[in-house]
Amino acid sequence: MKLDPRLARRMIQDMTLSGLSPKTQASYLNAVNRLINHYQKFPKRLSSEDLRRYFVRLMESKEVVHSTLAVYRAGIRFFVERTLGKSWPALDLFRFRRPRKLPDILTVQEVKTILDAVRVKRNQLCLKIIYACGLRLSEAVSLTINDIDGARHLLKVCGGKGRKDRYVPIPEALIEELRDYWRTYRPTSFLFFGVHKCKRIRRATIQKTFKLVLQEVGITKKVSVHTLRHSYATHLLDGGVGIRTIQEILGHSSLTTTAIYAHLSEKTKSMALPVVDNLMNSL
Repeated sequence: MKLDPRLARRMIQDMTLSGLSPKTQASYLNAVNRLINHYQKFPKRLSSEDLRRYFVRLMESKEVVHSTLAVYRAGIRFFVERTLGKSWPALDLFRFRRPRKLPDILTVQEVKTILDAVRVKRNQLCLKIIYACGLRLSEAVSLTINDIDGARHLLKVCGGKGRKDRYVPIPEALIEELRDYWRTYRPTSFLFFGVHKCKRIRRATIQKTFKLVLQEVGITKKVSVHTLRHSYATHLLDGGVGIRTIQEILGHSSLTTTAIYAHLSEKTKSMALPVVDNLMNSL
């Protein structure tokens, strides 16, 4: 059982007007549909006790992580308050705080080892730009040739998290690699294209490459492509770059999000890592 198509369309319209990204819209709609499917009746027929039991069951069954529970609550709240124009005070009773875990980071040498082991130049450069510019994977695969300002050593990152554009510095060494890449592969639209030049490379392709290389070089840390971004931020902090500057480069809306790297940096002070240009020169 799912949300009535008419209400679903209205909810999507409301979310679009609120500026929510397609990914967030899909998550919110899924949250409402899961609730409806669980009870086999529409939200307006559910009581506060129904809602309480639903979230208790999810927490006890450990079907979803805390961050997903928070998304479910936000999606249901949006539907009730914005689309239905009603209130559901019971939603205020739930607080889903994610256990704070510091992510693993890679040393500069580990980053170098990983990148050197990538045989496909396109995939290698994509991973390298994620690290050297602190990008999210989704941002890297969406880059176009027009996003590179070689003269000013800047990279325009369009439609980041929260649909916010930003500029990030590109190290000189990476500028030269990008020029060589362009001369060899001649991308016409997306910088990292897939089978067809008019289409971007799939995120899964880069994720698979990263995973295979980890196995090949024997790195057993629990890391992913996103770890390159974490590592970049931590290395910058160790190199003396201010946390507010790092916040702007990463595109974090809150300094609290960036502050986690201060904890990681305390664990890696002894590495005495250089700042971004020196980082790239060592790769």
